[in-house]
Amino acid sequence: MSIVNRLRPSKTTTIFPATRPPPDLPVKSTILQSAERGENFIRTYLPDVDVPAELIRDELSQDAKITEGFKRFNPYMGNLLHPIVVHEQAFLAFPMGELNSDLNISPFHDSGDEIIFKPSAHPIRTFDTPIQQIVTTVPGTQTAYLAVRTFGETSFIGVDATRSTPYLSEVAALSHQDTGGRAVVDVVLSETPFSSLVVNDFGSVYRCSIADGDQIVDLIHPAAEAKGEVQQISFWRLARGTEGTNYLLASEHSLSQIDTRTNESIELFSLTGTGVVTSVENQGADNIVKLCNTNQLVWIDARFARRPLLAYKHGRQHDRYLEARTSPSLSSVTLITSRSNSMVTLYDVSRTEGQPIHINAPSYCFFSSDDASVSYTGSTLFRHPLHENTDAFSLIQLTERGSLYKVDLSVSEDGADTFGVSWNADVKEFERKPLHVFEPPYAEQAFVETDMSTAYDHIFCLHEQERKQREDENADAVYDLLEALPTFWQGLDVPIEHVLTTYDAVLRAGDEPTQTSRADFLTEGVINSTRGYRALKQGRLSPNVLVKGSSWHQNLTATLQRLDPTFPDDARSGAEAFKRYDLAENPDRSVQSLRYEKEAREQLTLDLALSADIFSSQPFSRASNEGPALEDLTKTLSLASEPPAVDFGYLQPKAISRYGREETDESEASMGVRSLLKDWQIGTDPEEYVFVDYYDRRASTPQTTQRTNPIQAVEIPLGMQLQRPPTILAASAVPPRPPELGRRIVAQSQPDLGGLPTRAYGFGSQNALSSQLQTQSSQEYMMSTQVLPGVHGGRPTVPKVMKKRVGGF
Repeated sequence: MSIVNRLRPSKTTTIFPATRPPPDLPVKSTILQSAERGENFIRTYLPDVDVPAELIRDELSQDAKITEGFKRFNPYMGNLLHPIVVHEQAFLAFPMGELNSDLNISPFHDSGDEIIFKPSAHPIRTFDTPIQQIVTTVPGTQTAYLAVRTFGETSFIGVDATRSTPYLSEVAALSHQDTGGRAVVDVVLSETPFSSLVVNDFGSVYRCSIADGDQIVDLIHPAAEAKGEVQQISFWRLARGTEGTNYLLASEHSLSQIDTRTNESIELFSLTGTGVVTSVENQGADNIVKLCNTNQLVWIDARFARRPLLAYKHGRQHDRYLEARTSPSLSSVTLITSRSNSMVTLYDVSRTEGQPIHINAPSYCFFSSDDASVSYTGSTLFRHPLHENTDAFSLIQLTERGSLYKVDLSVSEDGADTFGVSWNADVKEFERKPLHVFEPPYAEQAFVETDMSTAYDHIFCLHEQERKQREDENADAVYDLLEALPTFWQGLDVPIEHVLTTYDAVLRAGDEPTQTSRADFLTEGVINSTRGYRALKQGRLSPNVLVKGSSWHQNLTATLQRLDPTFPDDARSGAEAFKRYDLAENPDRSVQSLRYEKEAREQLTLDLALSADIFSSQPFSRASNEGPALEDLTKTLSLASEPPAVDFGYLQPKAISRYGREETDESEASMGVRSLLKDWQIGTDPEEYVFVDYYDRRASTPQTTQRTNPIQAVEIPLGMQLQRPPTILAASAVPPRPPELGRRIVAQSQPDLGGLPTRAYGFGSQNALSSQLQTQSSQEYMMSTQVLPGVHGGRPTVPKVMKKRVGGF
């Protein structure tokens, strides 16, 4: 074929409308954000499942890596468009629908003048998972078989083309268990009788056949890993050889021939360099195999595969979806198509018998769509067997949205269409009906009426019957629990460090409940029953049963009444108080409804009664070993005013090193904390405690802090000598009185001097007031040394001495 007679494409025609909406826009989020959403989901819906955050991030990172790799090349995705030709009947098989799981088989009809394609708007079969590959037998066979590979399994279907609508009958099916637990990546069908070869993503080849009505699956070519080699190649493609016994297996860098009679394989060709094999075509009658890789298109004679006949560099960009096909009308023409774009490259290469291979014309290309970047999921070269023009054929391509495009290729410039298209009303409705993109949930609101009687029967009938049955079965467990409750504290192996309510103690006294929860008050036990409420009314669940063995007990009724003034004084009588929450009286109410209401009121009373008291198995710590009288005596005899150490009652703090994060023995509180807490004693009633601010001048005379146990005053013998003898002052002139400073009266151990006359104390002999003070206190009255606020602590400031300027400027 010369350059003048090269194939010319026609205009692109839509022969089937789109059935899927545009793909959703990807959500832009980081791995960390996705991991946080995953953690929130698990905590919300699976609170008992503890999944480390690192595991979630690792799984999401691995998933993102695999997804990014599938965007570049998906080895599991095959061709989704294939013609079925039986005698003079022809059909087109392709997936449709939003999920790509509906199989559509549309027929071609011969009207006498032309071939007409009449697509069907309804699928002939629906699979559970999306379709990944469609393969049919070669044209001219007596019986047509169809192989449909999905995510779940591979189905082999017989096609009866004698009817207007094809009849499908399943012949065999392969699951992942039949192929070594691995997913299938390619399928090829034999001509006759039925037989199929499949290859999984490890490179293991299996043969599926039918014998005496039974399905037989044999391993005819094990994977390289099973032979002792380590390979991680997921690209594997199969092709038919000659005589129905030889098959071709292509990997990323090699081509092998498998003989199904001996189950042996021979490597025919090995690819060197950076190129990767993308497709292999069935071996033709002239024994030529066309192998396409990312760099060039190679013609190989299967009889002498070590030395290829021709390698043609196609000049296409690195694309792992490149696929070579031979024209059904002109055997010398080879087309390269891709799923990534609409560019089609044509090569006119042929070989006559006994002659070397010859390039008839330089390669050329065209675009099958106005949009060069459109992606396809399937393509095929089709020529109807009744078409008169033997030099024309059609390129049919399936887009990602499910629409079919046709481009006619012919040598003549004014070549007619290879076939026409006729749509019925249902197909035209597909074209008119807009395909909605993803919308938020609130945009999908619709009026739906549902009968919930079955759910209500399950809740109010079956649930109550099961609850009554459980109560009868647990009757003995309730009685055993009531007998074991008085000895609850003696039966503890390890002391409990936190406080318990009555319900906590009752729950721990019985057997381990079958229903688990994150908190005891949410866990339902055998005591939550009618027998439990009856035991409460009889006093067998009284807090007095547990008071005897506990180290500390407190009733929370007063606190609960502050939170809810309607809380009853006696929680056991709450059933009568809670009647105000009953439903309005109605003569039409059933006896069952009244019984439900009464039981709910009793269970609420039981829950509140068992939560009104708290107990502790650990007593409160006593104050320091030194008695209060000895402590006051020490303060009196000492001039130092250092406050005592801080004592803790129930909660014992633990000092932790700031840098080592280890517990230390330094538990002594600071001076400020001890000064604030020096007047507080463990056991003091908070209602009677009075705080005195000794720094407030406007306050009244300081009052003694009221204590739980009044301390006896310690009398000091008259003969006891003071720690420091009084100073003997000389009878000299009294210096001037120091200026009066605005300071507060400091309350110490001195007596109240509010009624004494104001007098300046200075150097001199002992005044008359000293004897009066000595009778009231063991310390002499003198000026306070308390540090006052200000720059110099209340002392008068001395003016700064100015320097005299010496010299000139």
